[in-house]
Amino acid sequence: MTLQCILVAVDESDAGRWAARAAFGFAAGTSAGVIVLRTVAGAPQPARAGVGGSGIGGDPPTARQLEVERLGSWLGPELAQAEPGLQVTLAIAYGVPSIEICRHAEEVRADLVVLGRKHRSAKTRLLIGDTADAVARRSRIPCLFVPPGSPPMRQILAALDGTDRGLAVMTTGQRLAAATGAGLGTVTVEPAVSGETDAAAPVLARTARLQGLVRETLGRSHPTARLAVRRGETVEQVLAAIDEADADTLAVGYHRGGPAGIIEGSSTGRRLLHAAPGAVLTIPL
Repeated sequence: MTLQCILVAVDESDAGRWAARAAFGFAAGTSAGVIVLRTVAGAPQPARAGVGGSGIGGDPPTARQLEVERLGSWLGPELAQAEPGLQVTLAIAYGVPSIEICRHAEEVRADLVVLGRKHRSAKTRLLIGDTADAVARRSRIPCLFVPPGSPPMRQILAALDGTDRGLAVMTTGQRLAAATGAGLGTVTVEPAVSGETDAAAPVLARTARLQGLVRETLGRSHPTARLAVRRGETVEQVLAAIDEADADTLAVGYHRGGPAGIIEGSSTGRRLLHAAPGAVLTIPL
C-alpha cells in the first residue's frame, strides 16, 4: 500500500475529528495528500475546494461553498496542528454517506479510506443502520475505522483465514505497517478438533502452509513476525489475540456485498468490526 491519496470521511462528530487526526498523521512525512469529505443532504453533485477556499473546476454555488467553509472552520484545530506542507483538500458530497464515500474514493483513486468508528449496540444498528458496515461492504479500497481517543498506530494484527484470497489481509497490513512504521503480527484460528482424528490433518496442513507464507512474506520487513495459532471460536480467539499482542489495529478481510443491518452471524469480518477494541482495517475480498 503506497499512501499517495487518503480519503477521510467526517460527519463533524468526535469520531470524525479523530479520523481526520489519524489521516493527517499517516500523511505526515510522506507525499500523500488528504481529502476530507463530508456528506450532506441536498444537491446531487460534489463541490471541492482547497484549504484556502479556492474552487476546483470552477466556482461552486454559494450554498456549496458555505458547506466547504463550514467544514474548514470545524476542521480548524486539526489543520492548525497539521505538519507544514501537508496537502489537504476539503470536499462536499450530497446523498447517502456510504454510497458517496465509496464513489468519491474511487473517483480520486484513494489508497486508503479513513472513518471514525462509533460503538453502537445491535439494536441501534438495526434502527438507524451503520455507515461503517455499509462502507466496508461497498468499498473496493481498504478502509480504516478509527475510534475516538486512538493513539498513533504502532502494532497491527492481521487475522488470516488460510485462504489464498485472505492473504491480501497480510500483504495490505504489511504495506500499511511499512508506510506508518508500525509493527505487524499475524494470527489464525483453527477449529477445535482433536489432533488424533482424520479431520485434524487438513487443519494442520493449512496452518503449516500459512506459517511458511508468513515467514516468506514478512521475513525481511518484519523478521520477528510470527503466526500466532489459536483454537476455538474465531471472533473470541481473535479478540484474545489482540489483547495478547497488545495490538491497537486489527486487519481483517471483509466480503463485499451482503445485506445491511445486524444480520452478521455468518460474517466474521462484520462481527470483528463491531467487537474489536481498537482501530479496524478492512480489506475487501
